[in-house]
Amino acid sequence: MDGILTWMRDSALAGMITNNIWVFPTLETLHFIGLILLMGSLLVMDLRFLGFAPRIPLNAVLAFLPLALIGFAINLITGILFLFSDPYNYYDNLSFRLKMLAVLLAGLNALWFKLSLNLESVTTQNSENTGMQIRLIAGISLLLWTSVIVFGRMIPYLK
Repeated sequence: MDGILTWMRDSALAGMITNNIWVFPTLETLHFIGLILLMGSLLVMDLRFLGFAPRIPLNAVLAFLPLALIGFAINLITGILFLFSDPYNYYDNLSFRLKMLAVLLAGLNALWFKLSLNLESVTTQNSENTGMQIRLIAGISLLLWTSVIVFGRMIPYLK
């Protein structure tokens, strides 16, 4: 792993990020915008699946999914660039590792949602009961993505 971290640290990309006063703050701004898109969209979808605002059609709520994916893509790209800026610090950081674990588990939770639920039948039903499994998945999603935010925020403070 040391060879990969050294390659990242010594790369031209790392130099561009660390040697330009505007790059890192711009990446932070973009990361925050991605976070807003991702979490705002997931909050709307997960809360609806948990049973809040049952009169809002699920088709309308699922329209937020592309925004969540755009937000995730922005955060993935900016997060990788952050990693290049100081790979040894991130790699050894417990909070970073817990954040990555939470992202992985959130991804598996999303995969569970995609593979185990028939969204067509869920969206055609306009009932208040969306099922226990979908509520469980939505609750886990909120917990994991909130953990991602908390662990991400703790990265500068925990070594």
